[in-house]
Amino acid sequence: MDEDGQNSHTGVNAEKDEGGATTDYITTGNGTTTPAGVTSTGSSAKADGRSTRSSANGPPLSAVHMSSSVTENGRGTPPGSAVGDDGEDQKSRPGSQELSERYNTPVNIKVIHEGVSDEESDSGWDTDLEIEEDSKESYDATGRRAYTQACKEIGVVPVSHFLRHITTNKISMKHHGLGPLGAKAIAIPLVTNTSVLTLDLEDNWIEGEGAGYIAEMMKENCYISDLNLAGNKMRSKGAKVVGEMLNDNTSIRKVSVAGNDFKDRDAQPFADAMKINYRLKELDLSHNEFAEIGGEILGQGIAAAESISVLNLSWNHLRRNGAISICRGMAENLSIKKLDVSWNGFANDGSLAMAEALKFNSTLQWLDLSNNRIADEGALLLSKGIEVNDSLQILKLGMNPITAAGAMALLMAIKNNSNSALDELDLTDIVVNKDFVDLLEEIKQGRTNFLVFFKGAIGQFEKPPEKEADPLKLLVQHIEKNNLRIWDLFKAYDKDNSLTVTRDEFKNGILGSNIPLTPRQIDRLVATLDRDGNGEIDYRWIAEMTGFELPS
Repeated sequence: MDEDGQNSHTGVNAEKDEGGATTDYITTGNGTTTPAGVTSTGSSAKADGRSTRSSANGPPLSAVHMSSSVTENGRGTPPGSAVGDDGEDQKSRPGSQELSERYNTPVNIKVIHEGVSDEESDSGWDTDLEIEEDSKESYDATGRRAYTQACKEIGVVPVSHFLRHITTNKISMKHHGLGPLGAKAIAIPLVTNTSVLTLDLEDNWIEGEGAGYIAEMMKENCYISDLNLAGNKMRSKGAKVVGEMLNDNTSIRKVSVAGNDFKDRDAQPFADAMKINYRLKELDLSHNEFAEIGGEILGQGIAAAESISVLNLSWNHLRRNGAISICRGMAENLSIKKLDVSWNGFANDGSLAMAEALKFNSTLQWLDLSNNRIADEGALLLSKGIEVNDSLQILKLGMNPITAAGAMALLMAIKNNSNSALDELDLTDIVVNKDFVDLLEEIKQGRTNFLVFFKGAIGQFEKPPEKEADPLKLLVQHIEKNNLRIWDLFKAYDKDNSLTVTRDEFKNGILGSNIPLTPRQIDRLVATLDRDGNGEIDYRWIAEMTGFELPS
């Protein structure tokens, strides 16, 4: 050290405090001042990849500030403490703490910008340890940022429709081709979303993997109550994860997993869900491949279900024991009001089982057995249940091989049941006979709102329509009744007094005279009067036929 207290190393200054102690300071490359022997923090020269000693060739230190209190971000802070950016008291930052301990006095570290004086510097009270306010990210309440970040990390393209509707109560993303990874991306922001109540992801081919992501999200989300995962090729893996989700989620009310290639073994998760979930109201399992074994499994779930009111099992392969098990479940069920088992194979055995169920079930109101290979024998068996049931309101049996005899048995059962609630009987594509029509008219006299749909009736002939009156005769009668002349009808159009008008002019003349002719009768009259087919009508011929006089 020389006489002026300058160290032999360039860039190192020394000062003596009032107690006679000497403090060494080092000017770092970024303009901060650090005591010798103290490791600098923040954006120090070392953090920039340089040692503090390597900055010896930098500009000399212009000032050293020491005070009895530390001032940070313009706020006074008691010695030995600091206030972080989050507003909580923290220990002194590493640099100032070590200086305070070493020199037994609070030290304020001031940044001196190269070539800028203290007075000119607008950041004289900033340190490298401080966090800029601009770097803080506000809470993402919408989830848009989380979604775009998830898409970036997963490697999928963000869907603008999802971004636009993430704050609405319904997101409908049918046919968007999301795939498993796309489903994962939308599941991430929906975990904490509180706006969306309905999520429709039909036909996106998310498969079992994507179904897993959605199911995990639904275990956490307690706001979505309507979920549509139809047509997504979820198969067995998807059936398992969705079934497990239904066991845990008590906020969901409506679920559709139609058209997902479920086999018999995949029925178990949904049967378990029907037994456990006491909040689920609607379940759609249509367009799958549940057959005999699957029907037996689902029948057990139906018998134990306490909350489901709408169940759709249409377009499966339910038959024989599977169909019978479904019906036995319905005999015990007390919640299902609407059951759709159309396009299956119930046949006559299933009809017998359903008839027995109708004898005991007093909840079911809507039943669709369309296209189930039910013949006249099945219709007769089914009528035995209709005779005693007092809750069923709509029965659909269309497109079954039922003849007029089977239809008659059904209608007779309705007539014989004075407590029947049936308002609609659908026999689409079934031909009835005159006896059926007569009985229907008799029933309608006491039940005016009763509706029956059928294809047609054999032996019933409609009254032939009344023969349409001759339009020319009606024209003549109108002229005579109102004391008109034929020329008066068309003089406004016959400018050259040629006694001829075009077809359109003739029609306009008839319509303008309020002659009681229908459009069809006018067309017939025009075709009759335009004898040569040249598009013009010579009304002189009308006068000759009727004896009316024309102007001379």
